[in-house]
Amino acid sequence: MKKQQALMGFITILTLFFSTLTFTSPASAATEHDEISNMIQENIDKAKIPSVSASMIRNDKVTFIARGKQSVDKNTLYHIGSTSKAFTALGILWLEDEGSLKLDDPVAKYLPWFHVKYNGKTIPDENLSIANLVYQTSGFTNQENKFPAPEAKMTLEEYGRTLSGTELASRPSEKYAYANINYNLLGLIIETVTGKSYADFTNDVIFKPLGLHNTYADPLLAEKNGEIIQGSRLSFFRTHPYEAAIKPASIPAGFIISNAKDISRWLQIQLGIIDVSPQMKHLIEKSHQPDSTQRIDEDTRYAAGWFVDNDGMIYHSGGTPNYSTNFAIQPKTGIGTCVLTNINASANTNLMAENIIHIMEGEPVLSYKPDIWVTIDTIFSIMTFSCIPLLLLTIFLFFRIKKQYRTGDRMKKVSKKRLVSWLILPVLLLILAIIFLFVFPAIFSSDWIALSVWAPFSIYIGAGSFTLLSLMILATAYVASVYPKNQ
Repeated sequence: MKKQQALMGFITILTLFFSTLTFTSPASAATEHDEISNMIQENIDKAKIPSVSASMIRNDKVTFIARGKQSVDKNTLYHIGSTSKAFTALGILWLEDEGSLKLDDPVAKYLPWFHVKYNGKTIPDENLSIANLVYQTSGFTNQENKFPAPEAKMTLEEYGRTLSGTELASRPSEKYAYANINYNLLGLIIETVTGKSYADFTNDVIFKPLGLHNTYADPLLAEKNGEIIQGSRLSFFRTHPYEAAIKPASIPAGFIISNAKDISRWLQIQLGIIDVSPQMKHLIEKSHQPDSTQRIDEDTRYAAGWFVDNDGMIYHSGGTPNYSTNFAIQPKTGIGTCVLTNINASANTNLMAENIIHIMEGEPVLSYKPDIWVTIDTIFSIMTFSCIPLLLLTIFLFFRIKKQYRTGDRMKKVSKKRLVSWLILPVLLLILAIIFLFVFPAIFSSDWIALSVWAPFSIYIGAGSFTLLSLMILATAYVASVYPKNQ
């Protein structure tokens, strides 16, 4: 009898234990989903992001979250920015596997007219390889004021020819330096070797075979077959619709179009969860192998279109003037995420992706930090709202002084001492404005024209109003000191 009671007690304990497991798993999943959803909403609210389409991958299961003021879902198309590079790199690895090229081949073997310089001397053709482009060790950088940018309707070859003869920032293989130029040149090599357009090649070799039926390297085809969410830009604390032209010569490095459903499948393929051909499986594994010669930092190396951390995390972010993305996978645990947004807010997009991984792994969530463009918009919006009223007041004072001179309330009386005391502060303000006009673009290694594509529009109104205010204060101080009131 006691044995039966003990057995029944043991069975009861087991029943309660498994019942607990049964009922806590869905609750845990719900809690995880809610925590991720709330975290995304916080970023939407604070960074003024119009829409987010995200996914959480756990082995063969995918959960989607879509948030924002604009109606989006897993099928909504976004520009995916520099996460396009993984597709371009995979295409190059496929061509190598087919025997059409080798990573160690010189770029000039396929583009015989392409040459580059360093310290004013032409680099030997054999010193710049395809591998240098793939692993971002070519010597090109993303400093837009040092290298030609593609024009609106340039083909990949036309753009490549504008780069021939340019001065590199470092010798090939000497150091890592991220550059979109590298991957646009890889796109040109793909076209040269295959005789196909980059869009046709990626569709025939990568998108279709991998079941990515809503991923496009042809913007016109994407517009025809799906709904692309409107891109946007932040200005004066609000987001506004913003259409940035897609330049054909920039597509291999950053302008492929896709949705959360396709990208989740793409990441599951990267994780080895979805079966693909043995050749493609091998090439994808190879694309995760980082460059062994150069490090980005102590924890990170660059692979073929992917960043790889020491802990095994594989990821890449992407940004265009009006979209941001981040893809991340952790092969050790079989989890991953993609985050797609329709605004240039890379820091917040990256933060959301990182926090999704943290929540899925049971780690603490990182605190919200404003994106650089959010900070800049805040500063220059406040500057605009402060300077414009002051500018109007200063204009009023200027014309009032002129009127007082005409009515005899003021008289011309030049005094060097008074002139210096009145002008010292206005001159310092003007010098500050001039310094800003030259220094700010230099901080971004760009110029005001290039910044106009990426930066919040408020920066131009703020900088312009501050400069005009400085000039107007100088002019008003001058007339006030030269034409003092009658005693």
